[in-house]
Amino acid sequence: MTFANSDSTTSSPADFSDTAADGSRARFDVRGFARTAHGNHRETLRLAEFASEPLSADSIRSVRYLARLESGTMEQLRNLLVTATHKDARVTAFLVTWAFEKFWIADALDAVLEANGQPKSHDDPEGPARRSHTESVERRGPIRRAIAGLIQGVPIIAVHVTTGLVDEWVTRAAYDRLDAASASPALSSTIATIIAVKQRHVAFFEDEAKRRLADDPRAVSLTRTSLERQAWPLGAVDRAGDDRSFFEISVFGGDDGGVRAVGIGQRVAELPGMDSRTGDAVTRKLRA
Repeated sequence: MTFANSDSTTSSPADFSDTAADGSRARFDVRGFARTAHGNHRETLRLAEFASEPLSADSIRSVRYLARLESGTMEQLRNLLVTATHKDARVTAFLVTWAFEKFWIADALDAVLEANGQPKSHDDPEGPARRSHTESVERRGPIRRAIAGLIQGVPIIAVHVTTGLVDEWVTRAAYDRLDAASASPALSSTIATIIAVKQRHVAFFEDEAKRRLADDPRAVSLTRTSLERQAWPLGAVDRAGDDRSFFEISVFGGDDGGVRAVGIGQRVAELPGMDSRTGDAVTRKLRA
């Protein structure tokens, strides 16, 4: 496996998924993804510019929250790999590189924090997490998840890739909102780098979700149930309650935020086997 630095040419979705002989789109190229993984971005970040044009307190708070979310891959992998997902070589191979790239995304955000005179995201104390009975299922430990996974079987993979896809849509909305609100060319450049890396994550999750939901009614049923109760973005249940509230208000609050939330809900409803009920449930969760 070789790793590309962030100054390497970033592939677009069309570059890494070949076209089959019959004209249909072939599956996402997991091996190609692993060969061209993007690592350390610090050399290309415009960090010196923050000395004269520092970020606002709200922008710094958003960067810190996103860094904590992006660095939460180990917890997510722990939850996934105690289920049937770990037996799918294709998905597991993707997740290894996905975790690598997300580590360096979080590092890039930490570099922005440091350039603004702030500690790294995990060096700054967090407040208590929000406690809600409706979110207790998201706090299950690996043993309980493993038992549930045995019962759910292979269809649980569809749940994981679909929630991964929706999570990418949610975080993309957050990056776009931060980009617009910060009015910082240096931060815009960092966000553009991050979004370019995450395009391939979206492409994989979307390809896998659509294929698995289209072929398996059981997968559709499990996925609908999961999406309708999931807290967004993934990993939010482990974050400080006041930071979650700040994120929800800044990204999905007000009229503009409502449009973003509804747009994500509509995309959910368009997935195979999903409908407006599931999409509306996701929208409500985003605006909680």
